[in-house]
This record gives sequence, structure tokens and C-alpha cells, in this order.
Amino acid sequence: AGEVYNQKKRALANGTLELEIAAGNDVMSMLLKQNEVFPPEDQMTEAEIQAQVNGLLFGGHDTTSAALARTLHLLAQYPDVQDKLRAEVREAHGLHGKDLDYDQLNSLKYLDAVCRESLRLWSPAQLTERVAAKDWNLPLRYPVKAKDGKTMISNLYIKKGTQLYLSLGSVNRDKQTWGDDADQFKPSRWLEPLPNSVTDSKIPGVYSNTMTFLGGPRSCIGFKFSQLEMKVVLSRLVSRFRFDLGPEKPVWSAAGVAKPHARREDGTIDPEASLPMKITLVDD
Repeated sequence: AGEVYNQKKRALANGTLELEIAAGNDVMSMLLKQNEVFPPEDQMTEAEIQAQVNGLLFGGHDTTSAALARTLHLLAQYPDVQDKLRAEVREAHGLHGKDLDYDQLNSLKYLDAVCRESLRLWSPAQLTERVAAKDWNLPLRYPVKAKDGKTMISNLYIKKGTQLYLSLGSVNRDKQTWGDDADQFKPSRWLEPLPNSVTDSKIPGVYSNTMTFLGGPRSCIGFKFSQLEMKVVLSRLVSRFRFDLGPEKPVWSAAGVAKPHARREDGTIDPEASLPMKITLVDD
């Protein structure tokens, strides 16, 4: 981020920012331009600007690219869904041109449904960690059986300082909430009213009754941007290419952000993230 900052700072001073890649509309350029509007005491420091960019790169790049990889892999497994999505995108291109704006992109209901379902099934980060800020008696929506197999537990006492590991995937796939088809890739569920078990669940997530982007003041600050990025990339790729499964089933890492890895001929796993697929150009 430091190198990019210095480059953009020089371009802004020389008046050549608009001539660079993205015509000065990249994140760093926009931060620099907006920063100059404010009085000196309200401006961000160089370190603060770089921290913003680092946050976008590390917090948004890996998670969104992992979500895109997972979605393309799902589309390869469900060619009927892929064909339906391609038809919707191409119809929009025929009406509005290939450069869809924000409103046009968000009007594509099936694209939105595919993204929601992919993010529900496979949150890029499956776990998150929290520390209890105070003692708390946590009520459970669904009581669980104690070790004796008889006693039902309806709340948990959480002591201040307790480390909590939250399974996002368990919330997003809970069959008592989502139904018996919770483990299935079913974009059509988002094209009709969700069952009361979902809408009444009071899941605190900021996105589609799921915990994919977490919830509360510590939720993902860039979840709207991530959704838009997914839709832009998917609409471009699916309109031009057909994606089919590769010869080997990928192995998805479980630590941190889930990424696909290829299995080598000797049976070992390639440590570098990759998703071998068969990609075919689709005629217009």
C-alpha cells in the first residue's frame, strides 16, 4: 500500500491522476482526492490511508475471491442453474448493453439469488472468534439436551472474558431454521418468501438472515461492496464462458478463508490455492 500511496500522491500533485489506470477512480485515488477537501485537522494521515487500503485488500480481496471460486464451482456442478443465470445476464446485456450500472445489476433477481445461496451455503470464513465483554445469560433459540440425554438446556451462562468460537456455517445451514433442504444449493429459495422459521429466527446477521458477514458493530464493513463485486465478476464471466468441473475434485482448506487446492498426481495437496476447471467460450 505504501508504494501505491506514493505513486498516487505524485500523480495527484502533477495533475496526471485521471490519465492512470481506472482514470483516478480507484480506491486510493478517491481517498486522496476526498482527503484534500477536508481541513488539515480532519484529514487522514498517510498511515491511516494506507491502513484503509490494506483493510480492503486483505479483508475484501481474499474473501470475495474465495466466494467467487466457490460460486463458479457450484455453477459447474449445477449446469441448469448456470444456463438460467447466463440467459438472465444476456437478456440484460441485450436491453442495457454489457456495462450494466449499479441498479441494472441489482435488478437481476436470479443473479442475486445465486449469490445469496452460495454465500449461505459456503461462507468464505466458516468460524469467527469473540470474547465476552461482560457476564451474560445467553438464551438458546433451540434448547439442547444435556449429557444425561434428558435435561433440556435453554440458556448458557457466559462469563466475562470467555473466548467464543462461532460456527457461521452451522447457523446458515441449520435445518430447524432453513428446512430439510438446508444443505442443498437451491437459488430458487430466494425467489419466493422465506419460511417463517427463517424470518422469525432473529438471526443477528446483516445479510439475508445469515451470519456470513457477521452482525452488530463488528459486522463486515464492506459487505455491500463484496456483493457488488461478486455480481460484476460473475455476470461478466458467465455471459461469455461455460464452466465445467475439472478432472480432480478440489480440496477446500478449512483454516481462515476457505480456498480451493488441487490434488497433485502423487496424492499431495498443492499449498497454492487453485481451482482447475474446464472453461469453454460460449457463442454470442
